[in-house]
Amino acid sequence: MHISIVTDDENIVQIHRSIDLWEKVLSPDNKYRRQLIDQVVSTALPESKSPEQVFAAVKAFITADLPHELIGLLEKIVLQNSPFRKNFNLQNLLILTAIKADPSRVMDYINRLDNFDGPAVGEVAVEAQLYEEAFAIFKKFNLNVQAVNVLLDNIQSMERAVEFAFRVEEDAVGSQVAKAQLREGLVSVAIESFIRAEDATEFLDVIRAAENANVYHDFVRYLLMVRQKTKEPKVDSELIYAYAKIDSLGDIKEFILMPNVANLQNVGDWLYDEALYEAAKIIFAFISNWAKLAVTLVKLRQFQGAVDAARKANSSKTWKEVCFACVDAEEFRLAQICGLNIIIQVDDLEEVSDYYQNRGCFNELINLMESGLGLERAHMGIFTELGVLYARYRTEKLMEHIKLFSTRLNIPKLIRACDEQQHWMELTYLYIQYVEFDNAATTIMNHSPEAWDHMQFKDEPFFSFFLGSSSSTRKPPLIVWDKICLPVRFGGLGIRKASVTDSALLLKLA
Repeated sequence: MHISIVTDDENIVQIHRSIDLWEKVLSPDNKYRRQLIDQVVSTALPESKSPEQVFAAVKAFITADLPHELIGLLEKIVLQNSPFRKNFNLQNLLILTAIKADPSRVMDYINRLDNFDGPAVGEVAVEAQLYEEAFAIFKKFNLNVQAVNVLLDNIQSMERAVEFAFRVEEDAVGSQVAKAQLREGLVSVAIESFIRAEDATEFLDVIRAAENANVYHDFVRYLLMVRQKTKEPKVDSELIYAYAKIDSLGDIKEFILMPNVANLQNVGDWLYDEALYEAAKIIFAFISNWAKLAVTLVKLRQFQGAVDAARKANSSKTWKEVCFACVDAEEFRLAQICGLNIIIQVDDLEEVSDYYQNRGCFNELINLMESGLGLERAHMGIFTELGVLYARYRTEKLMEHIKLFSTRLNIPKLIRACDEQQHWMELTYLYIQYVEFDNAATTIMNHSPEAWDHMQFKDEPFFSFFLGSSSSTRKPPLIVWDKICLPVRFGGLGIRKASVTDSALLLKLA
């Protein structure tokens, strides 16, 4: 096998399969190299019908690193009317060689050739940063996802990508555009693209972006599309929240009546925390969470409804929340309804009393406690607290209250209140009821003008304490009578001695 160069008029090149000989004739040291190349490119190979000859020559040109000459050779073979013009490998080689050696020719080859490895050649073009050529290749082979990715990632033309997606009408292409729009912060148009592509796979990213961008009208349409593709509690919960954000309360009512997988309790809490109280009210009423419904109605200043819900919840915590809100709103009638359900609990009574007093609602608190006296579950704390309130704010009612309910009072606590408020007569009476006669006597002596009561003194237990004897026993008196019988101005109690009075009466009779 050999290659011989004949320099006669025909300039015929006889080509035989000898790699070694090709290496020699294509060597830079061969003075006939240029002549050989020109003859091979112009005449010999284009007219050859032998695949072996063609591929041997191509391999030789590649080995000799003659890319431009190889391009010329391949153009003659695949771009002209050659038996090898449709050859897959030669078309690939022509484009790949041009990508490496002469990029300006690549686009023309892409447009003229159609039997090459589009995906592989397109990736090579991307690596060579021939982005327009890569886009043309992918588009030519209907590799539209790869094509749009070139527009988005390499050419970075969102406008062209959107236009391309509209033209090809492929969901996968639309999804790529939508994701890119979402990354760029174009939330509304991204949502439109996701809806058009019917792509629900990125719903978590869309949820975050829509909430940050506050585009809830578009978001509702997206979530309705997603619900057709998947059943996720997150999606249904977000849909309720989105309806609330656009104040579409009717849609919330319809939605919760339909089959759904939303976590309604969590959604209700979320709406409440976001101050979407009307929507939260719908949710809590539907799931019969009366406690949360009550506090939600308080936020809406619907106090009558809040009291009704608190009655159904029937918990001390809820009653207090509604009661205190009614006090702040000066809805004292409703506050009293709540309060009556609180003060029957001994541990909660003081908290209610303090709340009213701290806000200066003394009369309303007294009315509440007076109403509480008639409760079936009224306890000592109510009677005592009312006594304390009388001692502070309605002195004229204190003694009557003590006398009526002395057996139901926490006397030590009321004693402290009377002592603090300096109600000496009432304090003396309480000491006598508590059988602390020495303290009663001390109070009378220290505060005689206010504390002395003749009728009180006549009570036998107290009287016996002073005299030291009773109808059944006799013992030395515990009182220095000479002192307490002195006039008040001299430090006594103004009690007359019986012996002096007796003498005076006898003298009058004489």
